[in-house]
Amino acid sequence: MLRPTGLERATVRAAFNDQRSAGRQSDFLFREVDRRMLERLDLIKLQPVARVLDVGCGQGRSLANLAVRYPDAQMIGADLADRLIADAAGEPARDRRLAEGARRWLARLGVGGSRQLPATIPLWFAADAHALPVASSSIDMVWSNLAAHWFDDPLAAVAEWHRVIRPEGLLMFSAFGVDTLKEVRPASQRSAGGAAGSAAALPGWAAFQDMHDWGDALAAAGFADPVMDVERLTLTYEDEGRFWEDAESLSMRPGLREQAGTGGVERADGRLALSIELVYGHAWCPPVKRRADGLAVVQVHRNRGRL
Repeated sequence: MLRPTGLERATVRAAFNDQRSAGRQSDFLFREVDRRMLERLDLIKLQPVARVLDVGCGQGRSLANLAVRYPDAQMIGADLADRLIADAAGEPARDRRLAEGARRWLARLGVGGSRQLPATIPLWFAADAHALPVASSSIDMVWSNLAAHWFDDPLAAVAEWHRVIRPEGLLMFSAFGVDTLKEVRPASQRSAGGAAGSAAALPGWAAFQDMHDWGDALAAAGFADPVMDVERLTLTYEDEGRFWEDAESLSMRPGLREQAGTGGVERADGRLALSIELVYGHAWCPPVKRRADGLAVVQVHRNRGRL
């Protein structure tokens, strides 16, 4: 089962506010995982779609792509980092950026520019993923790309996903798995496989969680038919400066190079390597939702036939 990560919300908020630049080099990983999640969405039919909620939306890059697929849906972005949300909501070029992102996706799909582009303006909330300011059973799709491993209480966040999603709605998310950044994490945490108890070895390190624990948590919260899988990537670097830049950005730990030193990082064929384990999950909300107090809804239908 999912465990507390050992993180503090105020620390996570401050870290993302400090690294809110859209030009971060490590943003390539977010964009690549977003692309892979969208490809998985091709195989899933979800209709109708009136509202899409991106939990941990950052500056709203996923919402621009999702708006192409669901042009009539209201896009809602929620993120703990208030400065990220302020940037997304107040950027004058936001609408142009949304349309340009839509046209790029339409071009990839081989669709001409005459197709209707998203017309709705996203809603933005600076919000805690553990207590979303969203009405219960009001969201058709809950989406979260590479944010869930930063939740200090993942079980509470999963319960919120279930609370806000409508019956027969869809959840799709991705998160870092236990082997992510193992080359630069403390030895005590690597040997513990990311266990929560080792997070104190170096304050601020998230306890990345296992794919099966995420699946168990989804089922326990009331989601139906959770599907989990994992991908493992290896990023290789010839340039040591770029290696540490990405390691610090992906771990949200500035100064990591000075803390870790270079002695513990191994080279393979003259290159430095960073391991990324990606956990993907999707699940449906059943037609009859379980109540928040844990009680099941029993439906009684009158038998109108003759005995």
